[in-house]
Amino acid sequence: MKAGLTDILSAVDSLLTRQRQVAIAKTRSEEIREITTAQHMAIEKEILASLGRSPIHPYELGQVMARTIDRNAIVVDENLTGKYDSFDFGFRENEQMYMSITGSCLGWGIGAATGAKLAAPDRQVICSIGDGSVMYAASGFWTQARYRIPVLTVVWNNRNYQTVRHSFYAYKGRMASSGKYAGMYLGDPDIDFVQLAASQGVGGERVERGSQLEAALKRGIAASRDGKPYLVEVVVACYGGGSDSTWHETFSLAERGKQRT
Repeated sequence: MKAGLTDILSAVDSLLTRQRQVAIAKTRSEEIREITTAQHMAIEKEILASLGRSPIHPYELGQVMARTIDRNAIVVDENLTGKYDSFDFGFRENEQMYMSITGSCLGWGIGAATGAKLAAPDRQVICSIGDGSVMYAASGFWTQARYRIPVLTVVWNNRNYQTVRHSFYAYKGRMASSGKYAGMYLGDPDIDFVQLAASQGVGGERVERGSQLEAALKRGIAASRDGKPYLVEVVVACYGGGSDSTWHETFSLAERGKQRT
């Protein structure tokens, strides 16, 4: 890539004078600034409109997280439908850093956050993860507890495989028309992530109102600074196509067994 860019720059220099390059760059920079400013303003308007809702809107969780965690925290993300627009991510050691995966597979987030903390023990590490993703690698909490790896895990719990549901909705097939998304709803029974973490030695708490968010995150930060992993489970709203669907397959082996006897 470096060699290719060097050749492209050399080609541009051979075709355009420096004055012409500066003029083109100035025009394009102004165009891009106008577009991005409008985009930022539109997102800020959406964020403000989302505050104070119940369940908590993902925009509100993202906003509170961005202002509460350390200014150079590393955020390891395994929540593809999370809202991170309030963050000012960068790549320098004094900026909040965003880490994710390009393959969109599930199960790597808890381990990746653990690894990030091992790699940067003096920086705060946040594992920002969806409820469904936790269930692929929850045993990582035990590792954090045993070896005192102080990661702060924030679970965005919407009782849904939302990324997959969005794909099913976009396909516009029978699931979208019927509102029945097979295998997507994670309620009935609800998963208690606080107890799940506690069973492996990790403390935590559940948040259901926006007014509780900042205090809960600060308690988690305090625990991690004391060398302990911590989990904050936040009940957030679903959004997008099919967000109001709680349909799930009904099956009871116990009932079928009674019919045979």
